[in-house]
Amino acid sequence: MRNIVRPSVLIPAMILCLALAGCGGSKVLKEPVQFTPSAALAAAADGRLEASVDWVIFRDGPGTWAKNADWDEYLLSVRNRSDSTLTITAVRVIDSLETPVAADDDRKRLIKASRQTTKRYKGQGVEVRAGMSGRALAVAGTAATVAAVGAGSAIVYGGAGLAAGVAGGLLIGPALAVGGIVKGANNSKVAKEIQARHTDLPLTIDVGKARGMDLFFALGPSPRRVEIDYSDVDGEHVLVVDTEAALAGLHLPETGGATAGE
Repeated sequence: MRNIVRPSVLIPAMILCLALAGCGGSKVLKEPVQFTPSAALAAAADGRLEASVDWVIFRDGPGTWAKNADWDEYLLSVRNRSDSTLTITAVRVIDSLETPVAADDDRKRLIKASRQTTKRYKGQGVEVRAGMSGRALAVAGTAATVAAVGAGSAIVYGGAGLAAGVAGGLLIGPALAVGGIVKGANNSKVAKEIQARHTDLPLTIDVGKARGMDLFFALGPSPRRVEIDYSDVDGEHVLVVDTEAALAGLHLPETGGATAGE
């Protein structure tokens, strides 16, 4: 005797599956993890500016506040060592193919640029998988302080920090429509959190003062360096922080990980 699946059973099941699929993508975690780097990953200084890359928050890694992030969040510290005011005008990451990646606070642009990076590396026969760290970065992470905190808590370096939490489930039907609404709400929360955390440039630093910067970038696989443009009374300058050893292998895993946009 054949088992007959009635439309009244099949259709709701299909709707539920579609609704669940519609809830994918990135979202703000209900209980983010507070992360305190134990030491800078890389640092550099000249006679005027001192800078360090304190940590990189990558997809589902230590310090993450968003699930399935297709971008990198760099936590940097800068100190004015000169006798005049300094202004940070731009920061960029130089990836392993010597391509500059500019800081950006727009979620859609970050995701689009990360996908373009994936395609660019694929054209070179190299796979990019978001969320996988290099060995050096993984080891550094084990030495840092990681502690679970209440809902809405998050690291704040340079931005105001939205401290957003994911709202409760929506009870508006039908199920298929709910999936789309939830995904849109998640995307909106993530976009607002990025803008709240991101440090606005240019950033002025007074004599003898230090500042933290929280900057977002599209995926920069195994980045070789971070370049910081700044100016003072004598003109424009560039400070280079070598990250080749500290961030070796970032987003270039042998196995595992997730392709940008998945």
